Amino acid sequence: MNLLELNFVSKKFGGFTAVDNVSLKINRGDIRFIIGPNGAGKSTLFKMIIGVHNLNSGQVLFNNQNIEKLSLNERINLGIGVKFQAPSVFSELTVKENLILAIKSKFNDEIFSFLEKFGLEKDQDVLAGDLSHGKKQWLDIALSTISRPELVFLDEPTAGLSFEETKKTGKIIQDLNGEGVTFVIVEHNMEILKQIAKSVSVLHLGKLFFEGSPKEVLSNKEVTNIYLGIL
Repeated sequence: MNLLELNFVSKKFGGFTAVDNVSLKINRGDIRFIIGPNGAGKSTLFKMIIGVHNLNSGQVLFNNQNIEKLSLNERINLGIGVKFQAPSVFSELTVKENLILAIKSKFNDEIFSFLEKFGLEKDQDVLAGDLSHGKKQWLDIALSTISRPELVFLDEPTAGLSFEETKKTGKIIQDLNGEGVTFVIVEHNMEILKQIAKSVSVLHLGKLFFEGSPKEVLSNKEVTNIYLGIL
């Protein structure tokens, strides 16, 4: 069953078409990566799905419900989690206080299990602003998933992370996926794609260029040409 469905969505900025009639179907339980070179339309599509940008045309369905006219907060209340590219943690609150705020309750057992899952149990009383960049990224993913959303959007969750931090991030996402969370991830990092992706959508010049398994995408010569040998 499709958890998320985009039907011919488009977005223009003046005379420039950033996203051009893109249709996607995300199955429940998927880890879908959206990739493409700079200017492909990935970030615009991400912001259209979560409600930051209005659509010029098309339809967005979540659990068969039209959501394209709902605000970001309304979409979150339906069961959608969002992590933007830059960590959006509350710097003046501790790690634990950030999670308490996100879950809107004080079930400490639930919170501690999340601290352990993300390797933050020793940092629970540290101000979020004092965390390393990697730990801020993990806290931000925790904030987007602790309320048990069905679908989570992650925008470049490994940006600025080391190889080992990237591997750990992939493991965290896989564990959450195993607990029933569906993910849509915008990424440039091919290592985490190889590690955890179940399916991949390639954008180019605002259009959906290719879809398939990670193996199919990474072995496709046309995709390689788009990336000018980056893959």
